[in-house]
Amino acid sequence: MRYRVLGPLELRKGEEWASLGPAKWRMLLAVLLCHANQTVSTERLLDELWGEGRAPQSATKLLQTYVSRLRQTLGDESGRTLVTEKQGYKAHGYRLSVEAAEFDAHRFEQLVEEGRRCLDREAPEAAAERLREALAMWRGAPFADVPPTPAVAAEATRLQECRVRAVDARIEADLRCGRHTAVLGELEALTAEHPFREELRGRLMLALYRSGRQADALAAYRDLRRLLSEELGVEPTPPLRRLHERILNADASLLTAPAPQEDRPVPAAPPRKAPRGPRQLPPASPAFTGRHGEVAVIEALLHAGGDPEADEGAGGRSVMLAAIDGTGGVGKSALAIHAGHQLADRFPDGQLYVDLYGATAGQSALEPGEVLGRFLRALGVDGSNVPSDPDEASAQFRSLAAGRRLLVILDNAKSVDQVRPLIPAGPGCAALVTSREMLTTLEGATHLHLDVLPQDQAVALLERVVGAERVRAEPAEAEQITRLCGGLPLALRIAGARLAARPAWPLRTLVTKLTDARGRLDELRFGDLAVRISFQVSYEGFRLGRRSDDADAVRAFRLLSVVHGHDVSLPVAAALLDLPADRTENALERLVDAQLLESRDSVRYHMHDLLRLFALEQAEQEESEAERTAALERALSCYAATAQQAVTLLDPLRPWPRHPVAGPAVPLTGHDEAEGWLRSELPNLLAAVAHAAEPAQPEAIARLGLALARALQWFLFPRAHAQDLQAVNELAIEIARRLDDLESEAWALDGLSAAYWLQHSYDEVRVCLESALELWRALGHVAGELRSLCNLADALCELSLFEEAIMVQERQLALARAAGDLPAEVIGLGNLGRAHRGLGRPEDALTCFKESLEYARRTGNIHHEGFALYEIGITYMEQGRFDEGRAHMDQALPVWKRRGTYESWRGHTWSGLFPACMTLQIGPGPRE
Repeated sequence: MRYRVLGPLELRKGEEWASLGPAKWRMLLAVLLCHANQTVSTERLLDELWGEGRAPQSATKLLQTYVSRLRQTLGDESGRTLVTEKQGYKAHGYRLSVEAAEFDAHRFEQLVEEGRRCLDREAPEAAAERLREALAMWRGAPFADVPPTPAVAAEATRLQECRVRAVDARIEADLRCGRHTAVLGELEALTAEHPFREELRGRLMLALYRSGRQADALAAYRDLRRLLSEELGVEPTPPLRRLHERILNADASLLTAPAPQEDRPVPAAPPRKAPRGPRQLPPASPAFTGRHGEVAVIEALLHAGGDPEADEGAGGRSVMLAAIDGTGGVGKSALAIHAGHQLADRFPDGQLYVDLYGATAGQSALEPGEVLGRFLRALGVDGSNVPSDPDEASAQFRSLAAGRRLLVILDNAKSVDQVRPLIPAGPGCAALVTSREMLTTLEGATHLHLDVLPQDQAVALLERVVGAERVRAEPAEAEQITRLCGGLPLALRIAGARLAARPAWPLRTLVTKLTDARGRLDELRFGDLAVRISFQVSYEGFRLGRRSDDADAVRAFRLLSVVHGHDVSLPVAAALLDLPADRTENALERLVDAQLLESRDSVRYHMHDLLRLFALEQAEQEESEAERTAALERALSCYAATAQQAVTLLDPLRPWPRHPVAGPAVPLTGHDEAEGWLRSELPNLLAAVAHAAEPAQPEAIARLGLALARALQWFLFPRAHAQDLQAVNELAIEIARRLDDLESEAWALDGLSAAYWLQHSYDEVRVCLESALELWRALGHVAGELRSLCNLADALCELSLFEEAIMVQERQLALARAAGDLPAEVIGLGNLGRAHRGLGRPEDALTCFKESLEYARRTGNIHHEGFALYEIGITYMEQGRFDEGRAHMDQALPVWKRRGTYESWRGHTWSGLFPACMTLQIGPGPRE
């Protein structure tokens, strides 16, 4: 068997390579390959495959199944390749036996080591051959098709680093063989990708010098020195400084490498032509990372330009124009400048650049006439001949640009009116415009919206600024920094600069500082960079704005920060602002236009985490505490009232307890709308309960949290959302105890028991219910006591404590009959039947189940009608009476199809049918 991981995971048995099946199988094999020939404990594998502490109760059995399937794939039924390590009779880990020749990663590292030894023996040709063979084994990113686990991610990072070192060694071998011209392009690309690697920069300098490009070699050194000084505050290392001195002094001994294989002298570099036009682009950011899709779009667009002779028939072709928009600090300028440098050779007549100060603190936006004067002078027009009239100056600029190949970057624009006169004319020209607002009326523009960086690119940016070794030494902390910065490039650059300036700081120090939300914006400030200032510019534009809806927009921006959650819907925002829906929508859309909010569907709105912190600062400065509290109360009232309405629509027959909330509920007209609203709003509803549970919240907010938690109980439990149900009820218990509200505490304890029930933690169920019963009895709350007694009897059955369950259930039935509560009796009879069946009393059980069925039908309780039919069917089948069992199961199936019933029980009923069908050798009825 052979294995490949330098690309997608593949294995080979026989003649063909093949990929492995389901993702969990690939993850298992990948983790074992990461620890080839080592035992990996079962606990470690469970954490790798499901996440630390997240493995389901069935995970150990699932792991055994995956191991068995993997052995079948490997043809290893005997277990000699995939070895089970045991302690006594129990497996405690697994070991994959792998020979070096069978595994491409091991073979790769062998070949690299052989190449290095050849270099040490002064055998560069042999070294280059070995290293090329090693690098040819790569087919893509390591473990490309394996969902990342901690071990796989760490090994993939290590292998990528090994590959970079192997490329560096192979280039060194090529340089020793005299192939300096052949490696120049590759070295330029590598130094751009790894700007802080001095060994690569030194090889580039040597290759340039040997190719007759002494000035370029010295420039490469100056670029690195400037980069190290600005970003890290250090100088190049002594070996690189010595190489620079030798190149500066034209040291002939550096040219003593053997001649290239073609045995031709290296021609001197031709003298460079003087530039034909202005070169105004600022230096590209050495930390620029990612944005591959956007760069590709710009390159494709601008490659179509740059040719003044192309396609001038049929009215000619317009200038190529791209408009980049995005929130402050998202990297619009960096992208435009990076793309400009990438494409500069397409525009030999010049590259013009201007910062229009459209969103710069303390600066007024430049007038078009002033910018046109700069451009015309840069293109050779005498200052005295620059027209004072902006329209004339624009016409002269277009005339000069026509027939030329010019690239114009208009950075940080305020409006279309500012930009339009500055667009050059002619098909050989192109323009890149950046702006916070989307310039939708800019004719002929291709629009690119920049979002925050995804996780991998955010970590890569941090590596560029801080250094790969430091970041990779603390990967979890690096990812946490990127999350706390919200993927915003400006915030990441500032965080990275702070770490680079403090090389003794571990990354976790900055994580601790950024974790405090109140002080996060203070921490994201370094030198002349500050996230808060970037946001302040857009905010002040609204606060001082003259449009009629600016006041609504700026107030909305502030008050949206008081509601926790991922996003906010238009109806909830209207309640929050206490405004009509149309005014609310106008205000929110104004914020979207200014990139202070995001909206993908005009119904839901999202604010970036750092913007939310800034907005909260402004709210605390400009809105009174009373108004902030009132706004939050209005929003939570909308959430709670709508949740109560929704769960009622989902289960209109259930007499569930509630405290009606007086609030502006979102109008819902039926089951589907109720289900859809709860599913889409669930993350926000959970966040709202957590927010209401904060100790500093006033009583009115806390009670809305309780009402919302109670309503969510009836949505979460039927859908088996165990973790969310547990979290909500634990928060509700905190609130109830703070308010000394015994009834709410009892309901929350009952709800918490339901969460533990879904997790099969029946001992915890019992503890919760016994605590709830103490409260119910102290309050004299009969309905609550009836409910918790039923649930307790059910839990005791699951613990096989059937005698105790019967005692509890008989107490519940006596209480229900005394109170005349027939619905409670329906449930109690079902539980009593289960306890009798557990003690081997099927006839007593059937009597209870049939009585429960009769009462359920009489009261219209469809849930327990289905339960009773299911339990009768199971009891009959346990007696071998399969015909009668199947008949009752068939009656139960249509019940679970009715709205308001528990979805999961339809599957339980199907599972219960199979024994009867197998015994009777018949198929079950239709599943519809």
